[in-house]
Amino acid sequence: MAKNTFMMLAHKYDDKRHGAGGCYMSEKLDGQRAYWDGGITRGMWKDEIPWANVGKDSRYKERQKSTGLWSRYGNVIHAPDSFLHYLPDFPLDGELYVTGDRQRLRKIIARLVPDDRDWEDVTYFVFDSPPLPEDGIIKTTNFKRTITGCAEFLAPYAKRKATCFHDTIRWLREQEWNARCQLLDQQRLPMATTLAEGMAYTELERVSSSGGEGVMLREAYSYWKPERVHTLVKMKKLDDMEGIVTGYTTGRKTALGSKLLGMMGALILRLDNGKRLELSGFTEAERTLGYTDDHCHGAYGESVARGPAASEWAAEHPEAECPTHIEAIHFPRGMKVTFRYRGLSNDGIPNEARYWRKYDAV
Repeated sequence: MAKNTFMMLAHKYDDKRHGAGGCYMSEKLDGQRAYWDGGITRGMWKDEIPWANVGKDSRYKERQKSTGLWSRYGNVIHAPDSFLHYLPDFPLDGELYVTGDRQRLRKIIARLVPDDRDWEDVTYFVFDSPPLPEDGIIKTTNFKRTITGCAEFLAPYAKRKATCFHDTIRWLREQEWNARCQLLDQQRLPMATTLAEGMAYTELERVSSSGGEGVMLREAYSYWKPERVHTLVKMKKLDDMEGIVTGYTTGRKTALGSKLLGMMGALILRLDNGKRLELSGFTEAERTLGYTDDHCHGAYGESVARGPAASEWAAEHPEAECPTHIEAIHFPRGMKVTFRYRGLSNDGIPNEARYWRKYDAV
Protein backbone atom coordinates (compact mmCIF):
# COMPACT_ATOMS: atom_id res chain seq x y z
CA MET A 1 0.00 0.00 0.00
CA ALA A 2 2.94 2.33 -0.68
CA LYS A 3 1.92 3.84 -4.00
CA ASN A 4 0.99 7.51 -3.96
CA THR A 5 0.50 8.30 -7.66
CA PHE A 6 -1.23 6.53 -10.53
CA MET A 7 1.71 6.85 -12.90
CA MET A 8 5.46 7.32 -12.54
CA LEU A 9 6.32 11.01 -12.30
CA ALA A 10 9.63 12.82 -12.72
CA HIS A 11 11.62 15.18 -10.57
CA LYS A 12 13.34 18.25 -11.99
CA TYR A 13 16.97 17.67 -12.91
CA ASP A 14 19.45 18.84 -10.27
CA ASP A 15 23.08 18.51 -11.30
CA LYS A 16 24.06 18.30 -7.62
CA ARG A 17 21.81 15.31 -7.01
CA HIS A 18 21.25 13.58 -10.33
CA GLY A 19 23.76 12.11 -12.74
CA ALA A 20 23.19 11.87 -16.50
CA GLY A 21 25.85 9.22 -17.06
CA GLY A 22 24.45 6.06 -18.63
CA CYS A 23 20.89 7.37 -18.74
CA TYR A 24 18.49 7.12 -21.64
CA MET A 25 17.56 10.52 -23.07
CA SER A 26 14.40 11.42 -24.96
CA GLU A 27 12.53 14.55 -25.92
CA LYS A 28 9.94 15.77 -23.41
CA LEU A 29 6.75 16.14 -25.40
CA ASP A 30 4.19 18.80 -24.54
CA GLY A 31 1.19 16.52 -24.80
CA GLN A 32 -1.14 14.52 -22.56
CA ARG A 33 0.20 11.68 -20.44
CA ALA A 34 -1.71 8.45 -20.98
CA TYR A 35 -1.63 4.91 -19.61
CA TRP A 36 -2.85 2.06 -21.82
CA ASP A 37 -3.83 -1.06 -19.88
CA GLY A 38 -3.48 -3.33 -22.90
CA GLY A 39 -7.18 -3.01 -23.63
CA ILE A 40 -8.30 -5.34 -20.84
CA THR A 41 -10.88 -2.86 -19.49
CA ARG A 42 -12.09 -1.66 -22.87
CA GLY A 43 -15.89 -1.60 -22.86
CA MET A 44 -16.23 -2.22 -19.11
CA TRP A 45 -18.11 0.16 -16.82
CA LYS A 46 -15.65 2.62 -15.38
CA ASP A 47 -17.05 2.38 -11.83
CA GLU A 48 -16.37 -1.37 -11.74
CA ILE A 49 -12.62 -0.97 -12.34
CA PRO A 50 -10.53 -0.90 -9.13
CA TRP A 51 -8.19 1.93 -10.07
CA ALA A 52 -10.70 4.26 -11.75
CA ASN A 53 -11.10 7.76 -10.33
CA VAL A 54 -14.85 8.08 -9.80
CA GLY A 55 -14.74 10.93 -7.29
CA LYS A 56 -16.51 13.42 -9.55
CA ASP A 57 -18.46 11.10 -11.83
CA SER A 58 -21.79 12.16 -10.32
CA ARG A 59 -21.62 15.25 -12.54
CA TYR A 60 -22.05 13.11 -15.67
CA LYS A 61 -25.51 12.37 -16.97
CA GLU A 62 -24.55 8.92 -18.25
CA ARG A 63 -22.53 6.10 -16.75
CA GLN A 64 -19.07 6.02 -18.29
CA LYS A 65 -17.37 3.11 -19.99
CA SER A 66 -13.64 2.49 -20.08
CA THR A 67 -11.60 2.65 -23.27
CA GLY A 68 -8.52 1.11 -21.64
CA LEU A 69 -6.77 4.47 -22.02
CA TRP A 70 -6.32 6.40 -18.77
CA SER A 71 -5.13 9.86 -17.75
CA ARG A 72 -2.53 10.35 -15.02
CA TYR A 73 -5.43 11.03 -12.64
CA GLY A 74 -7.20 7.73 -13.29
CA ASN A 75 -9.86 9.14 -15.61
CA VAL A 76 -11.00 7.60 -18.87
CA ILE A 77 -9.61 9.16 -22.04
CA HIS A 78 -12.49 8.80 -24.48
CA ALA A 79 -10.58 7.83 -27.61
CA PRO A 80 -12.59 6.37 -30.50
CA ASP A 81 -12.34 2.76 -31.64
CA SER A 82 -10.64 3.97 -34.81
CA PHE A 83 -7.70 5.07 -32.62
CA LEU A 84 -7.76 2.26 -30.03
CA HIS A 85 -7.51 -0.27 -32.86
CA TYR A 86 -3.86 0.74 -33.36
CA LEU A 87 -2.81 0.06 -29.75
CA PRO A 88 -1.20 -3.29 -28.78
CA ASP A 89 -2.39 -5.91 -26.29
CA PHE A 90 0.15 -5.04 -23.57
CA PRO A 91 0.38 -2.05 -21.16
CA LEU A 92 2.00 1.17 -22.28
CA ASP A 93 3.06 4.45 -20.71
CA GLY A 94 3.30 7.36 -23.10
CA GLU A 95 2.14 10.72 -24.32
CA LEU A 96 -0.75 11.62 -26.59
CA TYR A 97 0.49 14.34 -28.91
CA VAL A 98 -0.69 16.70 -31.63
CA THR A 99 2.24 18.37 -33.34
CA GLY A 100 2.66 21.94 -32.11
CA ASP A 101 -0.83 22.38 -30.67
CA ARG A 102 -1.35 21.23 -27.09
CA GLN A 103 -4.48 23.36 -26.68
CA ARG A 104 -6.16 21.55 -29.56
CA LEU A 105 -5.13 18.22 -28.08
CA ARG A 106 -6.74 19.11 -24.76
CA LYS A 107 -9.98 20.00 -26.52
CA ILE A 108 -9.94 16.70 -28.40
CA ILE A 109 -9.37 14.69 -25.23
CA ALA A 110 -11.97 16.61 -23.22
CA ARG A 111 -14.84 15.37 -25.40
CA LEU A 112 -16.87 12.54 -23.88
CA VAL A 113 -18.03 11.64 -27.39
CA PRO A 114 -14.85 11.52 -29.47
CA ASP A 115 -14.58 12.76 -33.02
CA ASP A 116 -12.82 10.25 -35.26
CA ARG A 117 -11.59 12.97 -37.60
CA ASP A 118 -9.91 14.92 -34.79
CA TRP A 119 -8.21 11.80 -33.47
CA GLU A 120 -6.61 11.23 -36.87
CA ASP A 121 -4.12 13.95 -35.87
CA VAL A 122 -3.27 12.37 -32.51
CA THR A 123 -0.21 10.14 -32.06
CA TYR A 124 0.55 8.04 -28.99
CA PHE A 125 4.29 8.21 -28.33
CA VAL A 126 5.35 5.33 -26.08
CA PHE A 127 8.27 5.42 -23.68
CA ASP A 128 7.68 2.42 -21.38
CA SER A 129 5.70 -0.76 -20.81
CA PRO A 130 4.69 -0.62 -17.13
CA PRO A 131 3.09 -3.30 -14.96
CA LEU A 132 -0.68 -3.44 -14.55
CA PRO A 133 -2.07 -1.45 -11.59
CA GLU A 134 -1.80 -2.82 -8.07
CA ASP A 135 -3.48 -2.05 -4.76
CA GLY A 136 -2.29 1.10 -3.05
CA ILE A 137 -3.16 4.48 -1.60
CA ILE A 138 -3.15 7.42 -4.00
CA LYS A 139 -2.99 10.87 -2.43
CA THR A 140 -2.59 13.63 -4.99
CA THR A 141 -4.42 16.92 -5.48
CA ASN A 142 -6.58 15.58 -8.30
CA PHE A 143 -6.79 11.91 -7.37
CA LYS A 144 -7.40 10.49 -3.92
CA ARG A 145 -8.35 6.84 -3.59
CA THR A 146 -7.49 3.62 -1.78
CA ILE A 147 -7.21 1.03 -4.54
CA THR A 148 -8.15 -2.53 -3.60
CA GLY A 149 -9.07 -5.70 -5.46
CA CYS A 150 -6.60 -5.42 -8.33
CA ALA A 151 -5.22 -8.95 -7.87
CA GLU A 152 -8.67 -10.54 -8.19
CA PHE A 153 -9.70 -8.23 -11.01
CA LEU A 154 -6.55 -8.93 -13.04
CA ALA A 155 -6.29 -12.64 -12.26
CA PRO A 156 -7.61 -13.74 -15.70
CA TYR A 157 -5.00 -11.68 -17.53
CA ALA A 158 -1.43 -12.64 -18.26
CA LYS A 159 1.23 -10.37 -16.85
CA ARG A 160 4.59 -9.69 -18.46
CA LYS A 161 7.45 -9.99 -16.00
CA ALA A 162 8.67 -6.59 -14.79
CA THR A 163 12.05 -5.66 -16.24
CA CYS A 164 14.42 -2.73 -15.85
CA PHE A 165 14.13 0.13 -18.33
CA HIS A 166 17.15 -1.02 -20.36
CA ASP A 167 15.59 -4.43 -20.98
CA THR A 168 12.11 -2.96 -21.51
CA ILE A 169 13.39 -0.66 -24.23
CA ARG A 170 15.12 -3.54 -25.99
CA TRP A 171 11.88 -5.54 -25.86
CA LEU A 172 9.77 -2.60 -27.08
CA ARG A 173 12.09 -2.08 -30.04
CA GLU A 174 11.27 -5.60 -31.17
CA GLN A 175 7.53 -4.90 -31.27
CA GLU A 176 5.55 -3.65 -34.25
CA TRP A 177 4.52 0.00 -34.31
CA ASN A 178 2.45 2.18 -36.60
CA ALA A 179 1.75 5.79 -37.49
CA ARG A 180 -0.74 6.22 -34.62
CA CYS A 181 1.28 4.44 -31.93
CA GLN A 182 5.02 4.99 -32.08
CA LEU A 183 7.96 4.20 -29.84
CA LEU A 184 9.63 7.42 -28.71
CA ASP A 185 13.30 7.58 -29.63
CA GLN A 186 15.58 6.89 -26.66
CA GLN A 187 19.30 7.70 -26.86
CA ARG A 188 21.70 6.02 -24.46
CA LEU A 189 24.16 8.53 -23.02
CA PRO A 190 27.82 7.67 -22.26
CA MET A 191 28.72 6.60 -18.71
CA ALA A 192 30.99 9.59 -18.07
CA THR A 193 28.78 12.10 -16.24
CA THR A 194 30.46 15.25 -17.60
CA LEU A 195 30.22 14.08 -21.20
CA ALA A 196 26.65 12.81 -20.74
CA GLU A 197 25.50 16.02 -19.10
CA GLY A 198 27.05 18.08 -21.88
CA MET A 199 25.17 16.02 -24.48
CA ALA A 200 21.94 16.43 -22.52
CA TYR A 201 22.26 20.22 -22.33
CA THR A 202 23.12 20.36 -26.03
CA GLU A 203 19.98 18.39 -26.82
CA LEU A 204 17.97 20.62 -24.47
CA GLU A 205 19.17 23.66 -26.38
CA ARG A 206 18.27 22.05 -29.71
CA VAL A 207 14.80 20.99 -28.57
CA SER A 208 14.07 24.36 -26.94
CA SER A 209 15.21 26.35 -29.98
CA SER A 210 12.81 24.25 -32.08
CA GLY A 211 9.91 25.11 -29.81
CA GLY A 212 10.04 21.88 -27.78
CA GLU A 213 9.54 21.57 -24.04
CA GLY A 214 12.73 19.87 -22.89
CA VAL A 215 14.35 16.48 -22.41
CA MET A 216 13.82 13.49 -20.10
CA LEU A 217 16.54 11.37 -18.53
CA ARG A 218 15.86 7.84 -17.25
CA GLU A 219 18.28 5.64 -15.36
CA ALA A 220 18.93 2.56 -17.47
CA TYR A 221 18.48 -0.07 -14.77
CA SER A 222 15.58 1.51 -12.92
CA TYR A 223 12.11 0.00 -12.67
CA TRP A 224 8.75 1.64 -13.39
CA LYS A 225 7.03 2.69 -10.15
CA PRO A 226 3.78 4.62 -9.62
CA GLU A 227 5.61 7.27 -7.60
CA ARG A 228 7.51 10.49 -8.17
CA VAL A 229 11.02 9.12 -8.54
CA HIS A 230 14.57 10.42 -8.89
CA THR A 231 15.40 7.80 -11.52
CA LEU A 232 13.32 9.81 -14.00
CA VAL A 233 14.11 13.51 -14.32
CA LYS A 234 13.11 16.33 -16.62
CA MET A 235 15.27 19.13 -17.99
CA LYS A 236 13.45 22.21 -19.19
CA LYS A 237 14.73 25.56 -20.35
CA LEU A 238 12.55 28.40 -19.10
CA ASP A 239 12.17 31.80 -20.71
CA ASP A 240 11.81 35.03 -18.74
CA MET A 241 9.72 38.12 -19.32
CA GLU A 242 8.83 41.37 -17.57
CA GLY A 243 5.46 42.80 -16.66
CA ILE A 244 4.18 45.93 -14.91
CA VAL A 245 2.14 45.55 -11.72
CA THR A 246 -1.34 46.99 -12.21
CA GLY A 247 -3.23 45.31 -9.36
CA TYR A 248 -3.71 42.30 -7.12
CA THR A 249 -6.11 39.50 -6.39
CA THR A 250 -6.81 38.23 -2.88
CA GLY A 251 -6.11 34.71 -1.70
CA ARG A 252 -8.80 32.08 -1.48
CA LYS A 253 -9.99 29.45 0.92
CA THR A 254 -9.53 25.92 -0.42
CA ALA A 255 -10.33 22.40 0.69
CA LEU A 256 -6.66 22.05 1.62
CA GLY A 257 -6.65 25.07 3.93
CA SER A 258 -6.80 28.87 4.15
CA LYS A 259 -3.13 29.79 4.15
CA LEU A 260 -3.57 32.66 1.66
CA LEU A 261 -6.87 33.95 3.02
CA GLY A 262 -6.39 37.62 3.93
CA MET A 263 -3.27 37.91 1.78
CA MET A 264 -2.34 38.62 -1.81
CA GLY A 265 -3.20 35.70 -4.03
CA ALA A 266 -1.54 36.94 -7.23
CA LEU A 267 -0.08 39.99 -8.89
CA ILE A 268 -1.95 41.36 -11.89
CA LEU A 269 0.55 42.27 -14.59
CA ARG A 270 0.31 44.11 -17.90
CA LEU A 271 2.62 42.52 -20.44
CA ASP A 272 4.32 44.24 -23.35
CA ASN A 273 1.78 42.69 -25.72
CA GLY A 274 -1.03 44.29 -23.73
CA LYS A 275 -2.17 40.97 -22.23
CA ARG A 276 -3.16 40.59 -18.58
CA LEU A 277 -1.41 37.94 -16.48
CA GLU A 278 -2.15 36.85 -12.92
CA LEU A 279 1.22 35.85 -11.48
CA SER A 280 1.92 33.69 -8.44
CA GLY A 281 4.95 32.05 -6.84
CA PHE A 282 5.54 34.28 -3.82
CA THR A 283 6.62 33.72 -0.23
CA GLU A 284 4.19 34.40 2.58
CA ALA A 285 6.03 37.60 3.52
CA GLU A 286 5.82 38.89 -0.05
CA ARG A 287 2.03 38.47 -0.01
CA THR A 288 1.42 41.07 2.73
CA LEU A 289 -1.22 43.66 1.84
CA GLY A 290 -1.38 47.27 3.05
CA TYR A 291 -2.80 50.66 2.17
CA THR A 292 -1.48 53.15 -0.34
CA ASP A 293 -0.02 56.42 0.96
CA ASP A 294 -2.93 58.35 -0.54
CA HIS A 295 -5.37 56.35 1.57
CA CYS A 296 -3.53 57.24 4.80
CA HIS A 297 -3.57 61.02 4.40
CA GLY A 298 -6.22 63.62 3.90
CA ALA A 299 -6.35 66.33 1.22
CA TYR A 300 -3.95 68.53 3.24
CA GLY A 301 -1.53 65.80 4.25
CA GLU A 302 -3.05 65.14 7.67
CA SER A 303 -3.25 61.56 8.94
CA VAL A 304 -6.60 59.86 8.66
CA ALA A 305 -8.03 56.69 10.17
CA ARG A 306 -7.36 53.62 8.04
CA GLY A 307 -10.46 51.70 9.03
CA PRO A 308 -10.30 47.89 8.94
CA ALA A 309 -6.92 46.32 8.20
CA ALA A 310 -6.23 45.51 4.54
CA SER A 311 -5.88 41.87 5.51
CA GLU A 312 -9.39 41.90 6.98
CA TRP A 313 -10.80 43.26 3.73
CA ALA A 314 -8.95 40.59 1.79
CA ALA A 315 -10.26 37.85 4.09
CA GLU A 316 -13.81 39.09 3.60
CA HIS A 317 -13.33 39.25 -0.19
CA PRO A 318 -11.51 36.06 -1.28
CA GLU A 319 -10.52 35.72 -4.96
CA ALA A 320 -11.39 39.39 -5.58
CA GLU A 321 -9.46 42.18 -7.23
CA CYS A 322 -8.19 44.68 -4.66
CA PRO A 323 -9.52 48.26 -4.76
CA THR A 324 -7.01 50.95 -5.67
CA HIS A 325 -6.31 51.95 -2.05
CA ILE A 326 -4.98 48.45 -1.21
CA GLU A 327 -1.72 47.10 -2.58
CA ALA A 328 0.98 44.54 -1.85
CA ILE A 329 3.57 46.43 0.17
CA HIS A 330 6.48 44.74 -1.61
CA PHE A 331 5.04 45.26 -5.10
CA PRO A 332 3.48 48.74 -5.54
CA ARG A 333 1.54 49.44 -8.70
CA GLY A 334 3.80 50.53 -11.52
CA MET A 335 6.70 48.30 -10.44
CA LYS A 336 8.20 46.02 -13.07
CA VAL A 337 8.88 42.40 -12.13
CA THR A 338 10.50 39.52 -13.95
CA PHE A 339 8.96 36.06 -14.16
CA ARG A 340 9.88 32.76 -15.74
CA TYR A 341 7.59 30.72 -17.92
CA ARG A 342 7.43 27.84 -20.39
CA GLY A 343 6.22 28.91 -23.80
CA LEU A 344 3.16 30.89 -24.83
CA SER A 345 -0.42 29.84 -25.36
CA ASN A 346 -2.12 30.51 -28.69
CA ASP A 347 -3.45 33.71 -27.09
CA GLY A 348 0.04 34.95 -26.23
CA ILE A 349 -0.24 34.22 -22.50
CA PRO A 350 2.86 32.76 -20.78
CA ASN A 351 2.43 29.14 -19.60
CA GLU A 352 3.42 28.07 -16.07
CA ALA A 353 4.49 31.61 -15.16
CA ARG A 354 6.15 31.98 -11.75
CA TYR A 355 7.60 35.07 -10.09
CA TRP A 356 11.38 35.24 -10.29
CA ARG A 357 12.58 38.64 -9.08
CA LYS A 358 12.09 42.39 -9.18
CA TYR A 359 13.18 43.78 -12.52
CA ASP A 360 16.88 44.49 -12.79
CA ALA A 361 17.43 47.13 -15.45
CA VAL A 362 21.23 46.88 -15.30
